[in-house]
Amino acid sequence: MAERPDHGKDERLAAYLGERKRLIRLAYRYLGSASEAEDAVQDAWLRFAEAEAPDDAGRYLSRIVTNLCLDRLKSASRRRETYVGPWLPEPIVAQAGTVAPEAGDAALDISFGVMRALELLSPLERAALFLHDLYDVPFEEIAETLQRSPAACRQMASRARKMLQQGNPRFHPRESDVGRYVASFTEAARTGSIEPLKRILARDVELVSDGGGKVPAAPNVIEGFDEVARFLVAVAQKQKDLDLEIEPVGVNGEPGLMMIAAGKVVQTMGFSIDENGDINGIYVVRNPDKLSGVSLISSLASPSGT
Repeated sequence: MAERPDHGKDERLAAYLGERKRLIRLAYRYLGSASEAEDAVQDAWLRFAEAEAPDDAGRYLSRIVTNLCLDRLKSASRRRETYVGPWLPEPIVAQAGTVAPEAGDAALDISFGVMRALELLSPLERAALFLHDLYDVPFEEIAETLQRSPAACRQMASRARKMLQQGNPRFHPRESDVGRYVASFTEAARTGSIEPLKRILARDVELVSDGGGKVPAAPNVIEGFDEVARFLVAVAQKQKDLDLEIEPVGVNGEPGLMMIAAGKVVQTMGFSIDENGDINGIYVVRNPDKLSGVSLISSLASPSGT
């Protein structure tokens, strides 16, 4: 006899697929790795598929993903202790001008500025914040997941929320601004002058460069217009012979550039913007391990989620 279809499992699959993109962004906010986020969410499906259908699939799945990510972070913390230089998450690259459906949701913000702020929080603080603010999970349920008291979870979420709010507010550039950034970087690279950069950099700009000890990168965060401008020009002069292609892209939901040499992505630069349209944060990823999966289509960045 033919097996009867499992309609319950079909319903769970539909519920999972409906939450999948949001869950991947959630996992990425924990892990800073697109591939690890995908793996965590896939593992969550395997557990969810065998569970009884919950009243709120999104809330239930968020708790599964949180537990899986907390387990992964235990080994990740040991790797971070030996990481060379500043750490940045894997860049999520999209076509320039692409806006993800969740871009207006502050709780799903994956910009580099926010991701760096999240790194200052403990994994449990992040979990308390995400579960409560993203999925409206009651603190009593969060306490069960994190094995802490509801009061402690409420306090962790409050502290995490305050720390994130202390960060610089995000401003979105006009399309003409992006063209201005590209032109200024290109001119500075060609001429060796910092003057073009004065038109686009804020006085308090900071630059974070992640080479992971695999390729040359700034060993510390560089702060201030003069220092950042001179560093960028010096790097551009060293790269003159590489015949770099500079392509405008979106990086983690913000404007950025992708550098390509001999058909291979060698660097991404993500920008944060101040209220004047000037760049006040530059996030450079050069670690080849973090660039190996970079493409213009990403389930984290594209509206279609393909």
